[in-house]
Amino acid sequence: MGEIEALIVDLDGVIRHWHDDELTALAESVGLSRDDLGEIAFEPELLAAGMTGRLAFEDWADEIGRRAGVLHGCDPAAVTAGFAALGWSIDQEVLDLVRGVRAAGRVKVALFSNASTRLEADLEACGIDGEFDMVFNSARLGLAKPDTEAFRTVAMLLGVPIERCLFIDDTRPNVEGARDAGMQAAPFLDVDDLRGLLEKAGLLGESSAP
Repeated sequence: MGEIEALIVDLDGVIRHWHDDELTALAESVGLSRDDLGEIAFEPELLAAGMTGRLAFEDWADEIGRRAGVLHGCDPAAVTAGFAALGWSIDQEVLDLVRGVRAAGRVKVALFSNASTRLEADLEACGIDGEFDMVFNSARLGLAKPDTEAFRTVAMLLGVPIERCLFIDDTRPNVEGARDAGMQAAPFLDVDDLRGLLEKAGLLGESSAP
């Protein structure tokens, strides 16, 4: 591992975990299977529009409801409202590691998420909006992972040479995209693996050790 000046961490699947059972419950409440609703909500072109800001979150949710109504006869308003209300939880152990790196003060700590225009409000709602030196939202950048240009843009905005950035993500194509762009990158497996990686990189202070 080379010299590191910035730690860049993904949000969903690393720090934040969506309540998958709520998506299933929403689908069943409007007479759909989870797969049917998932195919609508996460259809690649529609998802890309939401993740790059071409659609605001509210418009993305409205379009999901509209398509569910057209394709399956569901109540569009119920689908839209239910999708907007899906919940999540924060992995406190992972967040504590991120805090430990930031407290050690050796590198910049950033968040980079493929997210909708609602990301900033979500971070504020769960009280973690102040946990990072910088937050990069794909919907604001107009670029989403694993596009190599997204990673180059993040490094440039951080003011850190791209080869001195360490990127952590639970999705392997995103890790590979970061590496292709010139970043150091590692997949997120679990909190213990992440702790070991950060310790090996010398990014944690003594107080962050288990």
